[in-house]
Amino acid sequence: MKATVRKAVLLAGGLGTRLRPLTNLCPKPALPVVNIPLVAHQLLWLAREGVEEARVSAGYGADKLRAVLAHRDWGLDVRIVVEPRPLDTAGGIKFAADGIREPFIATNGDILLDAPLQAMVQAHFAAGADATILLRRVPDVSQFGLVLLDERRLVTQFLEKQPCDPTGQNAVNAGVYLLAPDVLDFVPALQPWSAERQLFPDLLEAGRTVLGFLPQEAYYWADVGQPGTYLAAHRDLLDGALPWCRAGVASGARVDSSARLVGPVAIAEGAIVGPRARVGPYVSVGEGAEVDAEAVVQEAVLWPGARVGRGARVCRAVVATGAHVAAEANLEDGVCMPDEYS
Repeated sequence: MKATVRKAVLLAGGLGTRLRPLTNLCPKPALPVVNIPLVAHQLLWLAREGVEEARVSAGYGADKLRAVLAHRDWGLDVRIVVEPRPLDTAGGIKFAADGIREPFIATNGDILLDAPLQAMVQAHFAAGADATILLRRVPDVSQFGLVLLDERRLVTQFLEKQPCDPTGQNAVNAGVYLLAPDVLDFVPALQPWSAERQLFPDLLEAGRTVLGFLPQEAYYWADVGQPGTYLAAHRDLLDGALPWCRAGVASGARVDSSARLVGPVAIAEGAIVGPRARVGPYVSVGEGAEVDAEAVVQEAVLWPGARVGRGARVCRAVVATGAHVAAEANLEDGVCMPDEYS
């Protein structure tokens, strides 16, 4: 009988300090990515892979996260739990997974990916693993935690930020785990505890079976941790990197007949593009956002309710909810925030 995993825990409690000032206004997991909250892309992925229930472990901005996720059915049951204080990765997983008595998925909630989760599940059960770590190959391992594997793909060692991989596999942690519930016995309750630096090494030391799952074919993966990678992810997704996310103009958007759209662009319900404006390529326009007449917007993200004034130019930039790029202004390689959040 085919093995299945029904439940998942998503870690979404980080402060998102590298994305400030954007995260002064909106918690990182709720940041719009092609008009879908960042963490919701994982919900859609998990639902496509057959997961039925997701617990989102939140902290800073939990109420805003709850509000944005409530706007849509993501294809599975979603429950938000709030950490009493920052508990790090393993601590957050243990807190959110309370009461789960079957193998479950745990993920870092700030990544975008489309990995073959069901293949990972089958490999986990076939190996009789206690924990399985999704891996990905990178050309330069020096900025990542290196995972060494034996010939059976069992993890033998974790090495932090090595200049090279002597095995040539260049396999690093992708931030997705399949865990037997009893491995959380290694994690103290309500204490900050790291999966990468504490839990997984402790499992190896105790002789538990930790499998590294490295798919044969490359899959899409992106960390949305900085303004540059945030914009880069939009470019990828507008180019079709994730099958559930597509460019296009919503039926309720109002685009003037004299405006020019240069694809790919995503324009949400209620957005307005004025006369002779030029939008695109690689632009995401949120719900109710406005691009006034003769403005030019390229390689940019306009959050819901953002506004670009008449004749303004916006390039490689983010305009947040409530922010207004003044008429004839030039915003390039930057962020436009409402005054109280700048």
